[in-house]
Amino acid sequence: MEYAYDLVIKGGTLIDPAQQIHEEMDVAVSMGRVEAVERGIPPGRAKRVIEASGLIVTPGLIDIHTHCAYKIIHISIEPEVSCLMKGSTTIVDAGSVGELLFPAFKEYIIKRARVRIYSFLNIESLGMVEYERNQEWPTLITAKNEQFASMFVNIKNTLDLIEHNRDTILGIKWAHHGLEILKLARRAADRANCILMAENHYQPETLKYLKNGDVVTHLFGDFHGFKGRPHDGLLDGDMKVQPEFFDAKRRGVCLDVGHGIRSFSWRVAEAAFKQGMKPDTISTDLWIKNLNKVVYDLPTTMTKFLLLGMSLDEVIEATTATPAKVLRKEDEIGTLKPGFPADITLLRLEEGRFPLTDSHGEVRMSRRRLSPVGVIRGGEVIRQPPV
Repeated sequence: MEYAYDLVIKGGTLIDPAQQIHEEMDVAVSMGRVEAVERGIPPGRAKRVIEASGLIVTPGLIDIHTHCAYKIIHISIEPEVSCLMKGSTTIVDAGSVGELLFPAFKEYIIKRARVRIYSFLNIESLGMVEYERNQEWPTLITAKNEQFASMFVNIKNTLDLIEHNRDTILGIKWAHHGLEILKLARRAADRANCILMAENHYQPETLKYLKNGDVVTHLFGDFHGFKGRPHDGLLDGDMKVQPEFFDAKRRGVCLDVGHGIRSFSWRVAEAAFKQGMKPDTISTDLWIKNLNKVVYDLPTTMTKFLLLGMSLDEVIEATTATPAKVLRKEDEIGTLKPGFPADITLLRLEEGRFPLTDSHGEVRMSRRRLSPVGVIRGGEVIRQPPV
């Protein structure tokens, strides 16, 4: 028997913000790509059928802040088990490695992974070595007002590596260190014509270095007293959103969640939402210290923003269509338009009582929870929903 499709996902509620679809639709897949999005596709036309009644069908989720240079940098998680199986078909490693370790990351992790992996290359050549165990020498990066900072940055080699790996490296990451290194990151990003992702420290000074298309992550962190600074991050000392964040949003800077082990506070997020400040993209900052507590996965982080008041469509847009645009990949991922890769996530919206914890141990109870139950990546069924 000759089949029209390799796979049909039937009966689910398709939410695809890029196409402004929120209704029951079937999705047909052939040769790893979306072939049709229609109502009532006959199941007999497909080699394989996945019954999705009662489930939410979305484009494959996109997490733009993870650490997945597994076994290369100590903090990193294994990307397939921790991301792909939990619904994220595309992830971005946010600065785990710099130019010296990126070739190993690409050869041994990116090329071998079934999850699609992009990279924001750390401006520091060794990447996040400050988290390596029982090593004192990384403290030189910030010693004596960063007088040694330039020794850890090689702009020429960074630019050469980006130029030869534009299929994978989409931008540069400035992480935990001072403004001198941020200035070097800005210079490199301009010369490479790529995205700059910056962490939400030294505010509002840091925002001055970000341009249209750049990203500030850890948006809702409570950084009071961080490295001796009395107020830092989104809010000022009166719990007001610093006006520079609204200005940054207007000029096209992406405001990203980057939950992490210490970068999401209910107190900060609730105050920000009351003042009209919502994130553009929802991401996890998954690494070894938050994988099995606090963060867990992207659907858990999405659930927190449902509780904060974002609609289901807004939360899915912030993990599909918008991150695709931020990564400048909206012509390749983030939607289930016919012709696009068949990266598909199936979610169940559960009802009950679910405790959700922020980075400071504060708990909120939610009556809803998004749980990943099925994953298709490039037409391959990675995780089959339970019957």
